[in-house]
Amino acid sequence: MTHPPSAEGAAPLARHVHRVAVLIGAGSSPASAWRHTAHAASPPDRHLDALVAALDDGASLSEALDRGGRTADWSALAAAWRVAAATGAPLAPALRAFAGAMRDRAAAARDIDVALAAPRATARIVQLLPAIAVALALLTGADLVAALRHPLGVGAAGLGVVLALLGRAWMRRLVRRAQPPPPTTGLALLALAAGGGGSPESARALVQAELRASGVDTATDDEMLGALVELSRRSGAPLGELARAEADEARRGARDDARATAERLGVRLMLPLGACVLPSFLLLGVVPMLVGLISSTAVPV
Repeated sequence: MTHPPSAEGAAPLARHVHRVAVLIGAGSSPASAWRHTAHAASPPDRHLDALVAALDDGASLSEALDRGGRTADWSALAAAWRVAAATGAPLAPALRAFAGAMRDRAAAARDIDVALAAPRATARIVQLLPAIAVALALLTGADLVAALRHPLGVGAAGLGVVLALLGRAWMRRLVRRAQPPPPTTGLALLALAAGGGGSPESARALVQAELRASGVDTATDDEMLGALVELSRRSGAPLGELARAEADEARRGARDDARATAERLGVRLMLPLGACVLPSFLLLGVVPMLVGLISSTAVPV
């Protein structure tokens, strides 16, 4: 199973790929370039070590790249390597382009994380309010044990816990839905396949086959790739340049969407706050405290 891409994982891999591209351009064989890159990695990279171990076991470079890492970025690199090998595209320029695309994705991921940082922090802090309510009740000396023996206290505590859990799940869902999907690798692969000199249709077919083999839902990619191939065929524009331009536009669009979504998220978090968290705060803190104080007060006869 692969894991989603992240800024932390993409940046080191982009550096490794760029170094491999330089070594291949200087005359090193691909396998030797990866070995040198793994040896020179500082700090050591376990993915590179796994790749070298696979090469030592006699695996091909495509197989070694598949074993190197189970992340989405490493899977995308393995797919790009297979596409370059199948089309005959020059490896060094292809790897440099791939490294640049990975750096752009890492920058977009950082922008998205920054945009969502404040709403996420707000959600975490708000989720602590019910626990703070209980702590405040204990600090005031309220007899919570006595409160829980009273039907009103039991009902308030039970409803407060339910609302706290509901508010937590609601806010987590809002934050999770605000995270944009990872950018597609189809455009980058199409640009790479087009660099091999084949027809636009063959480049598209190769990329579609690679995406399907990787277990990617290709419905959106098929439509996008088909439109670019048709545009290239009608206009005579290079398919690789069109695919790279579309990929850049998609990354910029993802950044803009993330900023807009983060602004909306800050407002939407007020809904679970008002409907669940604040009532839970009152039910878990204020009501048991009042019930405990009343229960501990002697009634004169």
